[in-house]
Amino acid sequence: MTDALDAALAQRDDLDQYGSAKRMLFALQLSLDLEDIHSVAATALTDGPDDKSCDLVYIDRDSRSMVLAQGYEATKVNQTQAPLAKATSLHQAVNWLFGSHSENDVPQRLRSAWKELHEALTDDAIDFIDVWFVHNLPENHQIAEELDAVAKATYGIIAARYNVDGMSVVGTEVGRETLSDRYEGSRTPILVGDEFSIPVSGAFTENGENWSALCASIPASWLRSQFSEHRERLFSANIRGYLGSTRSQSNINNGIQATARTQPGRFWAYNNGITALVHSFDYSGGNSVKITGIAIVNGAQTTGALGSTDSEKMEEVKLLARFIKCDDSATVQDIIRYNNRQNPTQASDFRSNDRVQSRLVREFAGLGVVGYNGGRRGGAEDVIRRPGENQLAATVAAQALASFHGRPDVAYHEKGQIWEQDAIYSTVFPERVSARHILFVYSLLRALEQSKTGLSSRSGAVQTQRDQDLAKWFGMRGSTFLAVTAIGASIESVLNVPIPDRYSLEFSKNLAIPKAVEAWLPVTKALLALAPNQLSAPLSSTGGLRNRAAVDSAISTFTAVVSATSQVNEPIYSAFAEIVKA
Repeated sequence: MTDALDAALAQRDDLDQYGSAKRMLFALQLSLDLEDIHSVAATALTDGPDDKSCDLVYIDRDSRSMVLAQGYEATKVNQTQAPLAKATSLHQAVNWLFGSHSENDVPQRLRSAWKELHEALTDDAIDFIDVWFVHNLPENHQIAEELDAVAKATYGIIAARYNVDGMSVVGTEVGRETLSDRYEGSRTPILVGDEFSIPVSGAFTENGENWSALCASIPASWLRSQFSEHRERLFSANIRGYLGSTRSQSNINNGIQATARTQPGRFWAYNNGITALVHSFDYSGGNSVKITGIAIVNGAQTTGALGSTDSEKMEEVKLLARFIKCDDSATVQDIIRYNNRQNPTQASDFRSNDRVQSRLVREFAGLGVVGYNGGRRGGAEDVIRRPGENQLAATVAAQALASFHGRPDVAYHEKGQIWEQDAIYSTVFPERVSARHILFVYSLLRALEQSKTGLSSRSGAVQTQRDQDLAKWFGMRGSTFLAVTAIGASIESVLNVPIPDRYSLEFSKNLAIPKAVEAWLPVTKALLALAPNQLSAPLSSTGGLRNRAAVDSAISTFTAVVSATSQVNEPIYSAFAEIVKA
């Protein structure tokens, strides 16, 4: 398995630019089913001098979760375990990030992450925190115990200042075994391939298009035993759903456990049971069924709760199980998507078939751009595959559109609302929006992210004061989206023509995305010189980009300065204007 993982990582040369953070970003994308890891990396990476062992801080209000990660890449992979001291250093990370009472108490590199985290905790917007130690060596029980201690310490620090009702904090060693299992699970839904004979009190079969199923009442003790032995591998078909099942579910888990302990005879009636994919099943009547292979796609919460329940009455507890056999890969993905209630359909999925998105999918296909799926989430294999140079993710395209047209707050803080709320969706994706316009604004965002990554890669070298100031500004969360907004608001000064409708803007020729990004770079370089002075206030203000007054004031000043200095940059702007159609 590790050979396959190593091969997959080697193929992801698009992640090489992040150096030692490559494995960590791959793990994040794979585990959380992230479409565009580069946009995430532009914000979440904190690795560098004086990072206090915080290499990555990923916060997502839409899923109400965060990941704090420390990475380690051994040059000699014959070591038996990763350094325990690296795992222990996460105590330092937690103390700095969660324990500091002011952003001025933390190093400059962490201030924006600290601010975003504590605003989210104040707003009660986070209920699942996962502290990762990511490395390329065998996993070890000492490190697992240390990470458990880190998780408990984190919970204690948060509880002293914030509401922790329903909050879960866990520590996870993402070593060679865990990442290999998650990778293999993305390729082959069923990792646990054993043969099982399960006692039942009755069963029946059902058949449909491309699938067949066996439904039975099974003892909870059998499920508990499998969870004890296989743990995360039991959920290989949907690891994101398994991870999500721990999220803010403490009250529900307590209820499941209480029912099993005190009302075992009612558990079957109270609980939804489980749904699992299997390689095969056999039932010829009698009091047992046989299955080969198992991957639970719905019921992770039930399985985990029963797996940690000690009760003398467990033998009395029964639950409904659906074992589904399916050899068609597309149908398997649909079974996973629609059965799993711990991992509900993403907001963007609700729009994937509407008229605008259907048209955009066709237009992008005509342009030769791949990956735009109208918001519909693909399978895990789409996530782990190296993105093509001319690939564009709909979710990030939506963020670029929202930013360019004046809503950086939505793009950064509430990206799910773009797809969920009709009022926001209709302003971001009006009927007149075109694939060419999306490519225009998407490539602008990419150019800004590329500039940020380039500065970060030179962080250890001697930098000019300009680069130091710009790197500091880029370090503030939401900076790239605010820059897209500012440049969008200043585009008339750049092109030197009136633009009654900014949705009409596009490149005059069909440019591939790398060429479109390249076209933007001289413009963004010129305009980014203004960013540290003109665009810092909203990012450092209370509420960040949600502070509309601060954003509007900064944008107004920025556009005025761009207009006043347009003659200085006229050669750059004129060259760009020649390839833009308004």
